[in-house]
Amino acid sequence: MTSAASRFSLGFSRVDGRVIVSVEGALDGASAPQLRDRLRDLIEGQGNRHLVLDLARTTRVDPAGLAVLVGARGRLRTAGGELVLAGLSDEIACSLAAVGLDRVFPIAPSDAARANEAHGAVDRVGGDG
Repeated sequence: MTSAASRFSLGFSRVDGRVIVSVEGALDGASAPQLRDRLRDLIEGQGNRHLVLDLARTTRVDPAGLAVLVGARGRLRTAGGELVLAGLSDEIACSLAAVGLDRVFPIAPSDAARANEAHGAVDRVGGDG
């Protein structure tokens, strides 16, 4: 049986030309491939150029998760787009700062993504971490 701490899910909404991706659970070696594949589809498959990753319900981000964020940022920049991070906990903000990514990613106020999500249709997909 899977514990609540190991559950991982993604939620999607579209607001004002942006896709908001809500990440819930740990973004680690087990879950990073699922996020990578979904972001790749959003960017390359669907042609989205402006993504917001809402990390308010993300419990932790390990190096595999950071690599997914950096890869998605690179794909979006190449396509003339942008990846914004929102809802960072102190722990995740410190993880980004420790490797200098706090200076690389635009960071939105913690309530920005949730406020936008409240106005758009949400599609949730889950997976066990």
